[in-house]
Amino acid sequence: MASAALAITHIDAPRLQQALLAGIANVLKRRDYINKINVFPVPDGDTGTNLAFTLASVREAIERPASRSLPELLEEIAEAALDGARGNSGAIMAQYFQGLSESSREFQVLDAPRLALVSQRAAKSAWGAMSNPVPGTLPTVLEDFADELARTTQDGMDDIRALFRQGLKRARHSLATTPEKLAVLREAGVVDAGGQGFVDLLEGIWRYMRSGKIPDHDEAAATSNQGHAGAHAAGPEQHRYCTECLVRGDQLDVGSLRRKLEDLDASSLVVAGGARRARVHIHTDTPGEVFKICAEHGEIGQQKAEDMSRQHGLMNQRGQVAIVTDSAADIPGEEMDRLGINVVPVRLNFGEEEFLDKLSITPSEFYQRLSNSETAPKTSQPPPGDFRRQFDLLTSHGLDVVALQISSQVSGTFQAAQAAAARGEAKRISVFDSLNGATGQGLMVLWAAEAAARGWERTAIVSRLAEIRSQFQTFVLVRDLSWGVRGGRIKPWMEWVSKRLRLNLVLANTAKGTLGPKGVLPGRGNALPRFSRFILRRMQTEQVYRIIISHTNALDDARRMRDMLLAAHPRVDACWIEDASPAIGCHAGPGALMCGIHPWTPPEERSG
Repeated sequence: MASAALAITHIDAPRLQQALLAGIANVLKRRDYINKINVFPVPDGDTGTNLAFTLASVREAIERPASRSLPELLEEIAEAALDGARGNSGAIMAQYFQGLSESSREFQVLDAPRLALVSQRAAKSAWGAMSNPVPGTLPTVLEDFADELARTTQDGMDDIRALFRQGLKRARHSLATTPEKLAVLREAGVVDAGGQGFVDLLEGIWRYMRSGKIPDHDEAAATSNQGHAGAHAAGPEQHRYCTECLVRGDQLDVGSLRRKLEDLDASSLVVAGGARRARVHIHTDTPGEVFKICAEHGEIGQQKAEDMSRQHGLMNQRGQVAIVTDSAADIPGEEMDRLGINVVPVRLNFGEEEFLDKLSITPSEFYQRLSNSETAPKTSQPPPGDFRRQFDLLTSHGLDVVALQISSQVSGTFQAAQAAAARGEAKRISVFDSLNGATGQGLMVLWAAEAAARGWERTAIVSRLAEIRSQFQTFVLVRDLSWGVRGGRIKPWMEWVSKRLRLNLVLANTAKGTLGPKGVLPGRGNALPRFSRFILRRMQTEQVYRIIISHTNALDDARRMRDMLLAAHPRVDACWIEDASPAIGCHAGPGALMCGIHPWTPPEERSG
């Protein structure tokens, strides 16, 4: 037992603030190691990153200058954790903080018995947030820590420092035995990553209690010689998308929301929160269904759906550079999987209803809704936080990042990516302005991903892209210019002339990154063959090309155009047909065709 001079009899708001800041700093330092041991529920190597995001939100709330009582502080912490929660473990930790807040509302200070009581209630709350709780994971460690506090106070312990030491000892033991409770941990030779994160939080608090010092949370992350435990585990065969959102309301029925989500074909469901806000985390193949159910219960925000199969592929990433783009780029799905290309979705809205491009709304769903909706859809760039999550995940796996975004002249997506890079490991991230979009942007992304797979370094990829950027061309045949006028991409006079003279306007990317008129094709009935000949005149006979054709609900026309191009040009390396992004469809309208061409020379192999 500690001496009376060193005894701590209570915890008030200032003490809790300092202790949590120290604990959070330690988790942030340990983020990479936590990622490395992440094998459950999915071996996607992001538990450390998700906990870091969650606790960074808590840290920001704590650091706001304010004079707060203990209940006020815990309420702000709980709300910040729900707002910032990421991943399974982040949602569980958010519910743990919610439980601490709800059970401490009548206490201005926490003595030893109160600390034990609220810890037990918080652990119970964390268990209750999970649809299918699994022993041997984070809630087990939370519960064992709390139970040890309760047992020790029942033995008469009133010194919180000594009490905490006993609780930490039990938490360490609980963590060490998680492989005995969960076979997947035992087979991988690791402990539970979420439980490790909580123990790291406690370790940081314990060091502060002994030294009174809070470490710098910007210090370099601790390293480990252990490789990725998930490298030999299989990626998810079903429930591919880690789907999350925040639901707000005045009187949320969290139980009803959880029950409806439990009816879905899904897994790893956590619904954390209370009557005013709830964080939903679930693994599913249909993110749109999740968001639809959540919208029925309250106002939803912070939607995300991340491909865990692609995240798992980071364990065996070819090369040392990861390529990131936005969903405006037209990229063949098989090439995205083969080259490990990471896509951040653009947002689009029908009125107040928000969708994640290509994830919570498919192209076919978009055009069906477009035909039945009186509200014109609008697009918006991803928030910087979407890029920040992606960048942090990739750099935490030891990868440099090249992000190729849709032209800065037509969207704020490039600026959002820049803002995210500046807040992350900026020295390892290059954000490149494609000055292009759709098919041309997609071809540029493919070239960069091929270069990365062949061993090119980040700076070399960016330098070469700047040299060859003008080689990537996008041509657009828009039959109805009214959609572009609504979105501000097309001048009204162009629509008037097109209708009056029955002309088809051909648009193309310009050197400045805008989309401008490139030519006109007379007549409506022969527009497709004329557009094909227009493209062919801009292709050199002896040059090998890669081609991407994308369409807005015009698959038959896209196939006919492909046949025309392949029949007329003898040297085509690849010609893909893709559904254009719904975000592009908002501005092009149904029936548009996009064709991207690139004189293809494979990047040479680079040795590491």
